[in-house]
Order: sequence, then structure tokens, then C-alpha cells
Amino acid sequence: SPNRHKEIVDMDSLMEFTKRIRDIAGKPVGIKIVGSGDKFLDRYFSKLKRNPEYIPDFITVDGTEGGTGAAPQSLADNVGLPLSQALRLVIDKLNEYEIRDKVKVVASAKLVTPDKVAWAMCIGADFVVSGRGFMMSLGCIQAMKCASGKCPKGITTNDPRYMNALDPTRKSSRAANYAKNVIHDVETIAHSCGLTDPSGFTRSHARIVTGIGRSKSLAQEFPYTKRREK
Repeated sequence: SPNRHKEIVDMDSLMEFTKRIRDIAGKPVGIKIVGSGDKFLDRYFSKLKRNPEYIPDFITVDGTEGGTGAAPQSLADNVGLPLSQALRLVIDKLNEYEIRDKVKVVASAKLVTPDKVAWAMCIGADFVVSGRGFMMSLGCIQAMKCASGKCPKGITTNDPRYMNALDPTRKSSRAANYAKNVIHDVETIAHSCGLTDPSGFTRSHARIVTGIGRSKSLAQEFPYTKRREK
């Protein structure tokens, strides 16, 4: 997929473009990034802290697991941190620069099942999005024909010969059921943790298995980052 908008050539133009679109549209505007280390985040968040009018309304964090059928194979397979590292890095850096309360964080990258959604919210995500999950609910067989216009299931095509494979009436109910069931099961996981709703998830509600096979609290292994010293 294209790596940027043609009007965005550096960090300053990214900030200017984000603010300009929001001023014109009057709607929430955000950016999507693939986690790749803390150098970019330190520069970006330090600028945002000094110039809060440029803070985006949300940041969508993708991992190396993501990538569409239109993405260059070398990028889809090899570029970026796994979401387990990227999401935590972004959350912690937002806390470090004291702007976490001004930005919603959206997690993306093969978060198809309820347990993965709950896991992302435990790390600190406010929302989770899933293109793959909804494509599967529509009947996607991962034929990798997205960019060709010849999707055999009629999902990513405008060719009438292939569009007939997608029955909107029947498949729309499947997509709706997928969303309802994921939400229901995430709420069930939250209730089992003693929470009234999933927004209460914290790192203390999840555990990870270490290299020696023992489980450890996520909050203990990766405590929330303290604010940066002034």
C-alpha cells in the first residue's frame, strides 16, 4: 500500500496536514503508523507536546503482521515491529510525553478473535479494528487477488463476472453476526475479570509466558512508563 500521502514529505508537513484536514472537515483526524522503534516517536511526540494544536485525535498502530494484498511483498513480510511490541511502545511513549489523555489509540494487525481484542485493550488500546476479520466473514479465502480486480469471492472487485459471487443480503448478516459475537465475547472476558466493561482492562489483567515457561503479569513485565522528567 502507499506509504504516505503525496503532500506529506516530513514530520512538520504531517503535523500541518493533519491539522488542516481537521480544520476543514471539522471531524476527528488521525494517523496510522507501523511501529519501528522509539526514535521517530520521541521526535514526533516531543513536537506534539510543544504544539498541542497539532495532536491527532487518534493514532492507529499496526504491526508487521498487517499488510494488504496490494502491499509490496518485501514490506509486508519484513518491515515493522510485531504489534505486541509496537502497541506497547506507542502507549508508553504517549504516557512519557504526557499526551496520552489527548489521543485515542487504535490497534490493528490480525486482531480477529475476541482474545486478541481483549489482549490489545489490556496493553492499552482504546479501540481495535479488523479488516481481516470482516473479510473472512464475507467469505475471503485469501487468494491474494486483491489488487488484480479478480477476487474469486467478489469482495475486492468491480468486475460483474466476479461480483456475483458476493450476495450482500446473505453476507451482510454474517458480517453483523461476526461483530456482535466478538463484542459479546470480549465483554464476557471483561466480566470474568471483574470488570463492568472492556474499557477497564489494564496490563494487570493479562499474563505472558516467559522463555522458561512460567507466566508473568504483563504489568510486572512491562510496567507503565513514568512521565518524562522536565
